[in-house]
Amino acid sequence: MANRWVKANCLLASAIAFWLAALSPLPKIGKGISYSFAITAVVQLVGESRRLMIQDARRGALQAMNQELEQVEIALHTQQQEQALYEIYGAAPTYAPEVKTELTKSLEHLYREDSAEHITRTSTSTSQKSLYLAVKALMEVGCNETYIIEKILKKGGRNWDEGYKMLQDLLQSGRENEW
Repeated sequence: MANRWVKANCLLASAIAFWLAALSPLPKIGKGISYSFAITAVVQLVGESRRLMIQDARRGALQAMNQELEQVEIALHTQQQEQALYEIYGAAPTYAPEVKTELTKSLEHLYREDSAEHITRTSTSTSQKSLYLAVKALMEVGCNETYIIEKILKKGGRNWDEGYKMLQDLLQSGRENEW
């Protein structure tokens, strides 16, 4: 690299020196030789300059590719870290559709039992605990409160506020009893 630059600078200096020598008071043969050496040095300088430009272009391209490669590595590493964090702390567990429908059916069955006609009528803590666990499982699956109030507690429409209060009471009693 440095060798090419030294060669180019030497060719430039010699071309200038030969050109200036040709302009000095020399005989015609001396001027002709100086001009021919100057032209030869300039032609070699142009060839060497082309090689230097190609070498600089390659170096610049390699630097750009290395920089892009580093950015891709950083992005890949970041994505791998995010995936690992998601696996560790993950969002709500995702159940298969069959499991989700089974949880929904079991919760509806619990609600339709004679002892669980309404949450306010559930007297045993066992059935209330089962209902709490089923509601909690449905919420983990991704069912929202509206779905649970309307489909499970059957408190949609005008009774929605009452169903919301029942759901909040159930969740509160579950947290208090640490079910």
